[in-house]
Amino acid sequence: MQRLERHRALITLVERQGDVTLEEVCRAFDVSPATARRDFAEIAGRGAGEKVWGGIKRKAGAPKNARDGDIVPSDLRETLHSTEKARIARAACALVRDGDVLIIDGGTTTLGMAAEMANRRVRILTNSLLIALQIDRLRTAREGADVFLTGGQLYPGSALLVGPQTIEDIDSCHARWAFLSAGGLDADGTTNTNQLVVECERAMIRQAEQSVVLADSSKWGRRDMVRASRWSEIAMLISDASPPRPLAAKVSVQVAPS
Repeated sequence: MQRLERHRALITLVERQGDVTLEEVCRAFDVSPATARRDFAEIAGRGAGEKVWGGIKRKAGAPKNARDGDIVPSDLRETLHSTEKARIARAACALVRDGDVLIIDGGTTTLGMAAEMANRRVRILTNSLLIALQIDRLRTAREGADVFLTGGQLYPGSALLVGPQTIEDIDSCHARWAFLSAGGLDADGTTNTNQLVVECERAMIRQAEQSVVLADSSKWGRRDMVRASRWSEIAMLISDASPPRPLAAKVSVQVAPS
């Protein structure tokens, strides 16, 4: 990744997440600590962040999520909280029985389901190129998962298909489960950064008997621009830790085992 592209991705991440550590940046971008510190200095010099000990944070007084329409590049998101995401994905897969029809939302936590589902006798509809390709790559059994990929517009940098064709394809199906990602969690439900993405998630909720949100605990207290769901619409939340406060709606909360 070129320097300016790396800066743009890092600024987007800081604006959404609030702060990023030196270790996270080195791992995500495969750069040395010295390079990461230079990036921090340049971004801070442009007024797009504030250097702190061991990382960089959103500049004091800057509006939260100033670029809510942007989606953090998928290759960067995959490296953040990867251990927790793997635990959550395994717990989600344990809910599925052979013969089930699943809708799997694009996201780095839901991507973790691909390895477990590849050789299961299930049918999967997804709008994620990454999930479809991962299942195809890992499937070794002749009677493994059948994968159906929606049509739609490819959203840059996300490997997600979105738009009217995506929604039409989702609306034509019925599923036992919808497994959903989230950009943020709050007392009311889930939020995400982009209206096009949320419209697809809303369709998934409509077409599934039970909707399950997969989100690590770093998402709590983060409120992205677009409301994706209310807890009353969700059957279960799977996370790596309990919510900071009880949820008003009767949604089941499962803490993924270590």
